[in-house]
Amino acid sequence: MLSMISEWQQSGKSKKAYCSEKGIKEATFYYWFSLSKETEFRRDSFIRIDKTPRKSDVEIIYPNGVRIKTENDLALLSQLIRLY
Repeated sequence: MLSMISEWQQSGKSKKAYCSEKGIKEATFYYWFSLSKETEFRRDSFIRIDKTPRKSDVEIIYPNGVRIKTENDLALLSQLIRLY
């Protein structure tokens, strides 16, 4: 299917002429063509995810207005939350 779509694109012929020459029903060819566009979209829709760890600050705001900004360290955050 995809090879025929590619062959048609390189031929420079109309879809109708290509289908007639190859003995393919036009409706079938148009269906294949629509599937090829979806496949192309999905292939191009991936994005790269950066897995490198990043340091980010976390800010804790206590009800009395005290703000503490610290690194994203779960042990330290746990202790700070228990303080209140």
